[in-house]
Amino acid sequence: MSPRVLILANVGQAPYSNNLLPPVRAFERAAEVRLVEPRLMPGFASTGGATPAEVPYDPVVEAVAGFAPDMVVCLAGGTFLAPATRRLLPAAAVTVGIALSDPLGLAASLAIAPQFDLFYTQDPASLPAYEHAGIAVRRCDLAVDLEMFAPAAVETDCDVVFYGKRTPYREDVLERLAAELSVRVHGYAWDSGWRVPTGPQLDTPETLAAGICRARVALELAVMDDAPPPYEGRWRITPRPFIAAACGVPSLVEASPTLSEFFAPGDEIATFGAPDDAAAAALALLGDERRRLEMGRAARRRAAACHTWDQRVAAVLADADRVRRRRG
Repeated sequence: MSPRVLILANVGQAPYSNNLLPPVRAFERAAEVRLVEPRLMPGFASTGGATPAEVPYDPVVEAVAGFAPDMVVCLAGGTFLAPATRRLLPAAAVTVGIALSDPLGLAASLAIAPQFDLFYTQDPASLPAYEHAGIAVRRCDLAVDLEMFAPAAVETDCDVVFYGKRTPYREDVLERLAAELSVRVHGYAWDSGWRVPTGPQLDTPETLAAGICRARVALELAVMDDAPPPYEGRWRITPRPFIAAACGVPSLVEASPTLSEFFAPGDEIATFGAPDDAAAAALALLGDERRRLEMGRAARRRAAACHTWDQRVAAVLADADRVRRRRG
């Protein structure tokens, strides 16, 4: 019998739906799911994951009624259930928190993690911070949905595509690339200060997949210049390379010893060192069409073998089942 899972996730909030819909769909394939968006609940105050965001009591009463979940998942956004709200759940229900923005959202994650039976971070480098705080946490590495994001036979219209929020470092790298290559940037609707021309915000997996597939190379900028100390300047992978890999488009990213945990540098992903090196690395990849195409195919094979949300969700469900069994 499939477990019953109540998921609290703001999947309708663009463009974050691109990152939240894939794990939700994986849960739906493996369990009986009731999905509720906290942002639509009366009394919910969104914090964007910067600080803890309590899920209101009364809407949870309604969400639980007639469903009796075996598991409640707070997916990203710094959301959590207060003790009084947790008492609404069946005694055997396992509460699960999944952070998707560490270390940018690490302060909120550290504050809410003790409220859950199981808590996961997408950022392996944040594990020591949890350990230092005496908090048991597990890895839930980023992943992708291979059906939502897949290769498409579309005409390419640029050398390099980048999407995401604007930071000074990202602008610097993109300006250097744009001086030698055709670059397409998709920023966020609320951020109009880019020094390079930008296209529309990519709000859905369909538009995001199409935007990536029309490019020859996808740019990942993993060095954080907008993180608080001590994380400023640290390397942290985002969903971008996983999504590009699923689309069969090779990514270009700053070199890091951590990268090989996710993709094989030189075979499944291309790398560069300093910002001055980004254009040369992109030109080298673009100048070898056979290598570029094979790297994209290899990246998708790696994603299928190691980085699907079905795999991640299966691990979370197995962990929750072990918690229930220990409770007797």
